[in-house]
Amino acid sequence: LIFKNSVHLTVSTQRWQKQSRNYGGVCSTFLSDRCKLGDKVKIFLIPNKLFKLPDDQKKPIIMIGPGTGVAPFISFIQERKYLKSDGKNWLFFGAQTKKCDFIYEDKISNFIKDNILNNLDTAFSRDQDKKVYVQDKIYERSVEFVKWLKNGAIIYVCGDAQKMAKDVENTIKTIIKKELKCDEKKALEYLKTLKKEK
Repeated sequence: LIFKNSVHLTVSTQRWQKQSRNYGGVCSTFLSDRCKLGDKVKIFLIPNKLFKLPDDQKKPIIMIGPGTGVAPFISFIQERKYLKSDGKNWLFFGAQTKKCDFIYEDKISNFIKDNILNNLDTAFSRDQDKKVYVQDKIYERSVEFVKWLKNGAIIYVCGDAQKMAKDVENTIKTIIKKELKCDEKKALEYLKTLKKEK
């Protein structure tokens, strides 16, 4: 709708060293080191019919996207702005340092100025002695987080499925227990209901 003839990618180039040998991510280093402006690249798309904005544009959404996981949420907010949606929008963003890793900072600041992004919580894990992650920020905002859930908010998580997603889920379960004053079993049922309702 907004960008008819272009595709926007968010890529973090992966490089690491093991036993004095340099390694790089196949796709990320290909795009950063070998592609030149004007090159043609073959792609294939894997659609995800569940990862989309709700049909009801009044529904609030909570987006949790560390690192490049924030990319789809930029498009969510752009779409909500384009559609003049009444739904409230809350973004949790995490990265290592604010100075080097706050991707889309300008866009996000403009979303706040335009009143399309209602809440922003950032966690920069290496900017202080004690590491702070998105799940810590969620826990700090537990009262408001549960209020949003009670108001029908849809939660989206995009990022490291191995560790971060599990930590976020455990934190959400913990705050449900705390704020709804229920036991582990009831909190798990609440979470299962959220998943079932998508």
